[in-house]
Amino acid sequence: MEEVGELTIHEGGDSCDQELIQIDKFTSDVEEAAIKLLASRALTALELRKKLLGKRFSPDSVEAVINKFQRRGFINDRLYAETFSQSRWTSSSWGPRRIKQALFKKGVSQADAEKAVEVVFKDNDCAEDHKSVIGLSKHSMDHLYTQASKQWFRSQNVLKETRKSRIVRWLQYRGFDWHVINIILKKLDRQDQNSP
Repeated sequence: MEEVGELTIHEGGDSCDQELIQIDKFTSDVEEAAIKLLASRALTALELRKKLLGKRFSPDSVEAVINKFQRRGFINDRLYAETFSQSRWTSSSWGPRRIKQALFKKGVSQADAEKAVEVVFKDNDCAEDHKSVIGLSKHSMDHLYTQASKQWFRSQNVLKETRKSRIVRWLQYRGFDWHVINIILKKLDRQDQNSP
């Protein structure tokens, strides 16, 4: 945090000087609150703005601190989007559509959200023939198939059509489109036919 220098105001001092001292104090309070919020977890600029305005700080002071923190790299919506996307994909198996929707709600721009999803779901290092037509890397499809298989085998004693509808709902809820859902269903169906 930057230190605010003291201004000595002589009697009969300029009211402009008094306003500067007041602004510096408010900005310092806003910075301190922002640092405490960011220390607990990463936030987008929009999330931080909402939290600071909720603490009744002036909008001008909040904007000044957010701009300052963005310039210094303390707030980076693009990096936040990539980290959030990776986390939701690995821990919750969320699909691209659901991740983007959550990022938009958090105030991440469409360009940053698209780039983050691309980083997570498309493997730029693999050869062209290993890339999937549906926009997911082979690694992402394998991961999704593994997660779907776990869901599939949890309900082995249920009718096949019920199992299929459960998988469809499970994948739709996570934001996958019909093309991906059909591929996963076909793989699960083949696996079911091959098992004893």
